[in-house]
Amino acid sequence: MKTSIRNISLVVFAIVLTRCSLFHLRPKGDYHIASVENNVCKKLEKKVIMYCVFVDTKYTNSWTTFDIESALDSVRKAMNWIEDQADLSDIGLNIKVDYHQTKKKVVPIRQNFPRKTLSGTLLSVNGVKYLDRWADKIGKKVLSVYPKDTSTITATKVKPKDRERLLAKLRDIHKTDNVALVYFVNNYYTDEISVAVHTAQDDSPEYAVVSFKEPSVIAHEFLHLFGAWDLYITPYDNARKARKKKSFAMREFPDEIMAFADRKIESLEISPLTRYLIGWDDNLDPNYVKMIFNKKIRLAKY
Repeated sequence: MKTSIRNISLVVFAIVLTRCSLFHLRPKGDYHIASVENNVCKKLEKKVIMYCVFVDTKYTNSWTTFDIESALDSVRKAMNWIEDQADLSDIGLNIKVDYHQTKKKVVPIRQNFPRKTLSGTLLSVNGVKYLDRWADKIGKKVLSVYPKDTSTITATKVKPKDRERLLAKLRDIHKTDNVALVYFVNNYYTDEISVAVHTAQDDSPEYAVVSFKEPSVIAHEFLHLFGAWDLYITPYDNARKARKKKSFAMREFPDEIMAFADRKIESLEISPLTRYLIGWDDNLDPNYVKMIFNKKIRLAKY
């Protein structure tokens, strides 16, 4: 198995491709982290749904029953770990794991990547758009197992994408705003990536694509959907300041899951910085504020 830091290093690159800002200035002069109370995965608390879709492609391994069961075991382990971390912060959190199935059986959906592989698709010109189309096609197939929505919809010129329609259906079924949509592809024995996209936007629902079955990698990508940032140095951190910030974070938080997702999940934790980014803490230590922004500013409370 080849699960390493580079397997998840493209998350920051994907965020850059979407050209979105991770924070914005409120009128009163306080900076607010845009990934909290934003989009579909608003805040990691109370009732949250982790919705898994298993996908077969031409250039990945096929999902066997054993593979799916072991992957779901890892998902549950990752979600239990996050719930335990929430308890340490006195956050009420109940994560329910749900997944696409047909006639009470998990059946992988067949949908090839536009550019053969996940990394090949993402790193191509307009890579995020290609990946979105792939995700939307899968969303349409998942929707087909649910009863057709017969409710009256207000006329609008904006036609929701199939991924948006799927998330709306899941939110309606589970009666919660927070639904984390995660696609799983079987790259368990290959050197590939996992990625979370649209994590700081409000014009396209966020989702993740996970290539591996390690609980730490699953938890890492899941936390991205709720606002967590990568805290390890990636090949795209060319700027000296960016590398300096990441180096500081890795020294300051030696067991941080957003910095060391190649380790066993039992040895990891969620640092004060990540707890702030996902909305678990109202305030952030001034030293960490300086680490992120390189100047004295006021961060807004959630």
